[in-house]
Amino acid sequence: MKNIIIITIFFLLQSLNLFAQDESEINQKWVELKDQFKHKTELVVEFTSKLQKSKKIDKKELEQTAFYAKKFSMMCENKLLYKDAVSKVKQANDLLNTHLVRTLVNLESDFKLKRQESILSLADQLAAVENQIFVAIKKYNEVCIKQNRKDVIFESHDNNKSPSIEF
Repeated sequence: MKNIIIITIFFLLQSLNLFAQDESEINQKWVELKDQFKHKTELVVEFTSKLQKSKKIDKKELEQTAFYAKKFSMMCENKLLYKDAVSKVKQANDLLNTHLVRTLVNLESDFKLKRQESILSLADQLAAVENQIFVAIKKYNEVCIKQNRKDVIFESHDNNKSPSIEF
């Protein structure tokens, strides 16, 4: 009888340890994803500050883009991982993307500025970080699915539906 109790306790402790490791892996991937988001916001702020010297780009849109980048960065500081936190981060990312696209469309009207090396470099860095974010989202979601934590999956557009930008 004593052996059965000891074995039962051992298996309970082992399962608790596995659960903690699972949560740790999800948290690690979430932190990695948020780090990519933070890097994106830093690039967006730098990008919008460089575009301020343009006379053809809408200053109000630049200010809004920078504002939403800073707001998104602050939102990524939240350490807790739960369904609403993931949803709020996604909404903030979508809102930032909407304003960033508008800013990029405005940049097209300033031929001289859009050809500057520093602007081209930042645009390339933004494209690269978006690719890294896509990969980080995929890895994070795979871990969530593997751990059966579908409640904290980072929803993204699926392959059949293209992302939409509102103007």
